[in-house]
Amino acid sequence: MAHLETTRVGLIGYGIGKVYAAALRNVELYYADLPPVQLIAVATASEASGKLAAAQSGFLRSTTDYRELLASDDINTLVIATPHYLHREMLLAALATDKAVYTDKPLANNLSEAREIVAAARALGRDAQLSFTLRYCPAIQHARELLRNRDLGAIYAFRLAYYRSSYRSPEKPLRWKAEMAKSGGGVLSDLVPHLADLLIWLIGMPEQVAAQTRTFIQERPAMKGSSEKIHVETDDHVIIQAALPGGTIGTIESGRLIAGAISNISVEVYGSKGSLRWNGMDPNYLYVADGSKTDSEQGWQQIPTVQRYPNALIPGADVPIGGMRYSIAAFADFLRKTRAKQPYDPGLEQGLHVQAVIEAAVQAAQSGTWIVTKSLSDSG
Repeated sequence: MAHLETTRVGLIGYGIGKVYAAALRNVELYYADLPPVQLIAVATASEASGKLAAAQSGFLRSTTDYRELLASDDINTLVIATPHYLHREMLLAALATDKAVYTDKPLANNLSEAREIVAAARALGRDAQLSFTLRYCPAIQHARELLRNRDLGAIYAFRLAYYRSSYRSPEKPLRWKAEMAKSGGGVLSDLVPHLADLLIWLIGMPEQVAAQTRTFIQERPAMKGSSEKIHVETDDHVIIQAALPGGTIGTIESGRLIAGAISNISVEVYGSKGSLRWNGMDPNYLYVADGSKTDSEQGWQQIPTVQRYPNALIPGADVPIGGMRYSIAAFADFLRKTRAKQPYDPGLEQGLHVQAVIEAAVQAAQSGTWIVTKSLSDSG
């Protein structure tokens, strides 16, 4: 791939794309080793949204045809931030270019599409990075270090959860997220991918899963202010049981109707020598329990992880962290690996593993049985 001195970005989509644009605009302020980043063009669904994106984020131009970005010689990096059902088409087209590619999660709308993308990438000798940004939280990175060092001993159990209140109102439209054909699922395809990535990255790939899903609000307005109601095909809540090699068991749970939740993400891991826990609403601390202490000394140690990013210029390791910082660190990792021609992690293969967990949960919920994941994660 031809590398230019400046990272010249073409962004496709401006929903979550707003966050990605902001992260890219600021990433070089945080890391001295990165080349300058220039936001060249944005592709959106309408001319009006494109003009707004250009004005808000400083893109030099906008278009309603994403293919213009793929063909542009002044763009060397593509960021895909579109609804799930568009990922397959756009990723296959982007991977056929010589541009670096960063894409929103999940990898695809379903497992079949994910396999097709990974197979095409292998044939082309190409890869892309996925936006599993939670792994860029310093507390989560410290948790991974503890787990890799086996400081918690043999892992007995885990609990991963992601709760939001974003769709509690029955009058709030889901738009494309109401349709299975466009979203691939509700929270199972929207929020669970973050948790599945953490499970695989921190502990390992589950051997089999069982699951139950519920859609509590069966109808919603077709659009904001509309009296027309449409049927909701996607899940509001999911509970997944997972079994890993060696006997480790645990749960993944997610819901979008949870009163009191904002973006409540929690990670709990329990082992023979100790435990750890983290909550996204208390992101500056990792809590660790040392199992070697006596019963009278048992309790949680609070470890301040705040913004402990290696080689970051600002804002300092003692400054409280926020979610935007995860995206900035994720793009720094992506840009650094692109320049060094190193494999992306999380790359497309990890996206396929996450998609396999989602597919297994879908099949398990439909069949009421445990589903083995190993064969599902094979791209064929």
